[in-house]
Amino acid sequence: MTKKIFKCTIGDFNIKDAFESVDVLFENGYESVSCAEKGDCWIVEVLHDRELSELEVRDVLSNYKISKIKSEEVKETNWLQKCFENFRAIFVGNFYIYGPHLRSSPMPTDKIAIEIAAATAFGTGEHPTTNRCLIACQTFFDEKQHKSVLDIGCGSCILSIALAKLGARNVFACDCDSESVRVSKANTKINRVAHKINVFQNSGCEFNRQKYDFIVSNILSEPLISMKNAIVDSLAPCGILVLSGFRSDDDSVLRAYVASELKLKFRYDHNGWTTLVFEKNNPVRKKSVFIDDAQVFE
Repeated sequence: MTKKIFKCTIGDFNIKDAFESVDVLFENGYESVSCAEKGDCWIVEVLHDRELSELEVRDVLSNYKISKIKSEEVKETNWLQKCFENFRAIFVGNFYIYGPHLRSSPMPTDKIAIEIAAATAFGTGEHPTTNRCLIACQTFFDEKQHKSVLDIGCGSCILSIALAKLGARNVFACDCDSESVRVSKANTKINRVAHKINVFQNSGCEFNRQKYDFIVSNILSEPLISMKNAIVDSLAPCGILVLSGFRSDDDSVLRAYVASELKLKFRYDHNGWTTLVFEKNNPVRKKSVFIDDAQVFE
């Protein structure tokens, strides 16, 4: 007998409440939960072996304003296989990003190929934040200057893999989610850059044990702000910091990091999402000389 599957769609949320609701549902035993952007808002979807009642959902998510709840039976589907089939190869700057189902297809010779499966960790290059982080890495990473690289909240490890293929030899990639760490390690091997990337689980700010010349972090605004001091402290003088994962109308990250005396070098706004590129000033005091009564710093 075929097992019935029901999908419960809950909406409409802002991005913050959507991700928080996913966590709350997971904590309450609902294992197959996801959120997605739909128009100007976000929805949360729950797959379950029984139909969820509106009363049950509202009780679990009592701290959130819910506008609508829709529950329906869905046909039995291999969801992971469906993701593979729907994940088409994409071009982002000089990168060609494809799924494992396209492994035998011809690869463009003038692009940097990255194989990423649409699976259980965030980061396939399709989302505007990942897209612009890849562009920022391609634009601002300097193989000669940036000897040590850090990727905070690596997800699928796509950004670390991109940096390794751009020439980075010493990359540290961390995520608080154990599944992301597992997927990241697998992806580094698939892309033959495992020898360049050290993937580890980060429950706090364990990355803050050395200085990095290039740091990228594509997560939400709240953790970026809460970890600000550790991130800024980890950035070497003259280092580059790429931050993303927040909407264009949210300037909280920009304000927080500018207050840390970082110089904003560039800002990408793409489909309602923002990616910021900062540079850390060199605190070394410059030698000054006087030429015709004018003080000049060398």
